[in-house]
Amino acid sequence: VLLTSAFVSGLSLVGSAMWIRDSLITAFFTRGALDEVDGRRPDVAAFFRIGNVLNVLLAALIVGILSGIGFFLCVLPGLAMLLFSAFVYYVALDQGVDAITAIRTSFSLVAKNFGQVFLLLLALVGINILGAIPCGLGLFVTLPLSYVAVGYAYRRLTGGVPAA
Repeated sequence: VLLTSAFVSGLSLVGSAMWIRDSLITAFFTRGALDEVDGRRPDVAAFFRIGNVLNVLLAALIVGILSGIGFFLCVLPGLAMLLFSAFVYYVALDQGVDAITAIRTSFSLVAKNFGQVFLLLLALVGINILGAIPCGLGLFVTLPLSYVAVGYAYRRLTGGVPAA
């Protein structure tokens, strides 16, 4: 029993570390996408210039838990949570707000522009499925494109002017 408990604890620790890693990678890509949309060529250092890290991680945790609960209850609430939280990372990194404000702002942006955001995300899912077909190699193109497309939409919907 002790060995099983230690094993489960170890898996939980590894899972938590992997979740933090994945959330930080998403934040790095989001930061790079915002720089690209703003007309600054992101270099390697730009990806690591993420402020507000704790609030970004907290927002990701809240969205992850709520999405997980939504998927557990029924798939549609989980998908709705993911849809309405499309801009959480962008808001947290760009505006430097706390996690709850980032989630509320993302929900508000999507609710006000539901059709446009839904069609964008649906198109990006399709593009990424196509990118995954050639052994996942296409994702090296489609994933960065997706981050920049969502960043562009975020800038347009918040009144910011993306660089041409």
